[in-house]
Order: sequence, then structure tokens, then C-alpha cells
Amino acid sequence: MKTFKRLLTYMKFDKLKFVVGFGLLIAAVFADLSAPLIAQRVIDDVITPAAAEGVFVTNVLLRLLVIYAVLMLLTAVLRYISFLILTKAANSIVKRIRDEAYRHLQTLPIRYFDNLPAGKVVSRITNDTEVLRQQFYVATISNVMLNITYVIGTYIAITRLHKGLGIALLVLLPLMFIWHKFYSKYAGALSRKERELNSDINGKINESVQGMSIIQAFQQEEQIADEFQVINNEWFETERKYVLLDSAAQFTLGGLLRHIALLLMMVYFSTQYLDGVLGISIGTLYVFGDYITRLFDPIQGIIQQMAFVQQAIAAGERVFELVDTPGEVEKEGELPVAAGEVSFDHVSFGYSDDKKVLKDIHFTANPGETVALVGHTGSGKSSIMNLLFRFYDPQEGQIKIDGHATTDYSRQSVRKGMGIVLQDPFLFTGTLESNITLGDPGIDAETAKRALLEVGGGPMLSHFEKGMQEPVVEKGATLSSGQRQLISFARALAFDPKILILDEATSSIDTETEQVIQHAMDVLKEGRTTFIIAHRLSTIQHANQILVLESGEIVERGTHTELLQQNGVYAQMYRMQKEGNGA
Repeated sequence: MKTFKRLLTYMKFDKLKFVVGFGLLIAAVFADLSAPLIAQRVIDDVITPAAAEGVFVTNVLLRLLVIYAVLMLLTAVLRYISFLILTKAANSIVKRIRDEAYRHLQTLPIRYFDNLPAGKVVSRITNDTEVLRQQFYVATISNVMLNITYVIGTYIAITRLHKGLGIALLVLLPLMFIWHKFYSKYAGALSRKERELNSDINGKINESVQGMSIIQAFQQEEQIADEFQVINNEWFETERKYVLLDSAAQFTLGGLLRHIALLLMMVYFSTQYLDGVLGISIGTLYVFGDYITRLFDPIQGIIQQMAFVQQAIAAGERVFELVDTPGEVEKEGELPVAAGEVSFDHVSFGYSDDKKVLKDIHFTANPGETVALVGHTGSGKSSIMNLLFRFYDPQEGQIKIDGHATTDYSRQSVRKGMGIVLQDPFLFTGTLESNITLGDPGIDAETAKRALLEVGGGPMLSHFEKGMQEPVVEKGATLSSGQRQLISFARALAFDPKILILDEATSSIDTETEQVIQHAMDVLKEGRTTFIIAHRLSTIQHANQILVLESGEIVERGTHTELLQQNGVYAQMYRMQKEGNGA
């Protein structure tokens, strides 16, 4: 009920459209319900006298037929216009919900995405909001209002024709209420499970598509297909139970109520046939039959909408779970990154409270210096960069930029002074230019092109007929790893950061491209504080400071020459790489 009420509150943003749409809908219903009364007049005032007296009143028939046609046309036009208005309002609401969910998504901590597969996040913003649009704001709101209006209008019409019969038909209301309580209890659980399984299916498909090369390379197609089939079978079984419940609600109950009403009508009118004379006119009998038929179509529609409501509530719960997830609390201050000095002051950090991945990290990178972080996998190199970018904050100690603690300022202002190149660069669907500028209005086309040329992208650019407007597909799948890396370098340089982070930036490119990038790096490091995470120790020999990490601790520090003289961990790593390259 809480989710249902919350979904209704969004209607206030398009209140006028809903009021007008519902008003037209109610007018259409009463126009439609007036038609049987015209048919009654035709039967009683035209057909019955003609049969009894042989007198056919043509002008009365034509007048009544014209009125009947006008009512039918008016009903159709009003329902069409109301449907357009209400659908536009529904689309507007769902757009608002999607915008709200996506904007909130941007504020969530990286930790949230570590624990939730991308496919499930996508499902909540796309599939679940689409369910809200189709099955709540379009189907449920308009159809329930339409059906309720029909039920109320029909009850009023029947009661005006015969108060006793109208009151007798009210016995249907408690039956509907009891069924609704029963249906909601079981349908709600099934709907939530069905939405969750849909999300799992999306997540599995998304994971399989992204990892298809690995799946095929290791011949795991059958294993992955079996895993998918397990989820799909569970979804199928849930849907089977839902169909059984839904069929009972829509058809069994609806038919039962219709038969009860017809029975009441037959019992009543059988008492009106006295001394060989029917106590009501044929037209009135027709009207009663027509209204009872019209009564049960909307009642069955309301019962049918129960399924949509339960599905919409389940989808709404998942969307609001995302929206209600606490975002990162931002400070209002803007960090003035001027020189680019970075210091870690006895920093300790863990992704979980019971396990530290960084322990008492303490160092200072002076403006313009190059600091290299080396160590085996899991030593904590990338965690240091995650803290520097404030993807996470340390549990102990402080990180300072130009003497200012980063946690005292907004994350956006901290990141504004930084640029990053990842080991596996991510490219977006668009063009070379859009992937460098990322839509930043402060970076024009000339700046983007110059940045690409500076990192050695000239030969690559000359191969593309459209130059900087060359299309780029998702993740840059049509480009080589070297080309993707050059674009990522150009992106970082176009933003002109004071602090540059190169996370394994040369590990996935060939030797020739590495030489091009290495030359560009030497030029671009002037005036920038640069952090390099590298497995290739040959690329960091000229670093001002090399930090060697093991199990989250700095075990050695110094220049390349100093560390070789210490003959410790770094020297051993260097000799192993040199011997390996020599082999």
C-alpha cells in the first residue's frame, strides 16, 4: 500500500491532465450508459405499438436513432481524447521517474555498483519503469477509473429503474472485496519474485554478452546455457503459478458473479409475471439485461487490473529501492587544486570493516613529480588510486591535495583537478571527438584533436576517413587496444589536469605504441603530478619516487637506482622482468 500511494503522488505533477482526462472519461461513460435508455424508448414507443396496433411512428424512430448515434459517437470521441491525455500524462510521469532514478544513480557510491550486477541496475531503470508506465499509469489508472465509473453509473441507472434490484446487486461488492484480499496476498509475492527473476535474467544475459569471447574461448557455452536455463525455468514456474491465480481471478470469479446477478434478475422478474401479464415493459426488461451485462464487463476489468496493480507495485518497489538508496553526502566546498601536491597521511582502508587492504600508507608527491606504484596483484596499488579519486574514503588518516583534506570538499571538485587513464579504457558510443571531450562545453573540437595528436594519435587519425567524427561503437569494439588507449590518453590530456593517474596505461599496447605514448608522457608530465601504476618496470625508471607495496603496506621507496642498490623486492622484480624479456 505504501508503494501504491507513492506511485499516486507522482500524479500531482500532471494534475491538470489527469483531471481533464478523468472528466472526459466520466462524460464518455455517462454518454454510453444513456444509450440503453434510448433503446428502451425505441422498443416501448416504436416497436411495441407497431406490433400491437400496426402503426409505425417513423419520425420518432429517426429522432431516437439520431440521438443514439450521437451518444455512441460522443462516447468514442471523448474516450479517444481522454486516452490521449492520460497516456501523455503517464509518459510524462515515467520520464520523471526515470530521470529521478538516473540522476540518483550518479550519486551512489562505487561500492553500490560493486555489489549489484549492471544488468539488474539497467532492469530497474528500463524494464521496471516500463511496467509502471504500461500497467499502472496507462492501464491501471485510466482503466480502473473507467471501470469504477461504469460500475457506479450502472448501479445508479439500475437503482433508478428499480431500487430493490439495485440494492440486491450490492451483494457483489463484499464478494469482490474478499477476493481482492485473497488475490493480493498471493499475487503480490508472485509478482515480486517474477520481477526479481526478470532482473536476474537481464543480468545473466548482460554478463554473457560482455563475456562471450571468454565463454567461447573456453568452450563453456553449454555450462552457461545450463545456468541460464535454471533461472529461466524458475521464472517459467513462477509465471505458471501466476497464470493459474490470474485465470481464476479474471474468468472464474467474473463468470460466477455474472451468473449470480442473472439469477437474481430472473428470480425477481419471475415474480412480476402475474395473471399472464408481465409487470414491466419489454423495453425496461431490455434495459435491465443490457445494464447487467454492462455491469460485469467493468467488474471483470477491475478484477483483471488486480494483476497489473500487483506487477506495478512489485516494479515500483524495485525502482524506489534504487531511488531510496542513500547517495554520497557531498560537501559544498570547492577544492582549489592549484599546484597538485598530493599527500597520504597515515592512511588505512578496507572495502569491508574486518579486512584492511591498505595499512598506514604515508607519502608525499610534490608538484610536478612522477610517483610510481609497483607491487604484485592485490598489493593495494589500485586502492590508492580509488582513494585519491574519492571513489572511497579512508577509515583512518587523511589524503590532502595542496594541503587541503579531500574529505572536506565535494567529490566533483576533487576530481576536477585529475585525469585518469585506465588499463582497460572505456569508450562510449559516439565519435572520436565525443569520446575525448565527453560532451564538456569547455573542450572544443580543436583542443580534442590537438590532444589526440600530442599523444601520438596522428597515424591513427589519418586512417579514418571521417577524422575526428569517425564513429565509435560501444566500448570501442571496432578499435584496437592501442587505439582505444590513445583515445583515453587524449581524453585525459584534453581536460588538462593538475594530477594525472596512469593505471597500467601501457600494459595492453604494443611496444611501438608504448614508445609513442612514453614520449608524450615525458612532455606532458611537465607541471603535472603524475601517478603511474605499472607492471612494466621499464616504463618507470625515470620516476621521481617509486613506492613498492606488499599486502597493503609500503615496503620500499626510492628512485629506480636507489631501489636496485637496496637489492630488495623491487630489484628482484626488475631482474625477473629483465630476464624474462631477454628470454
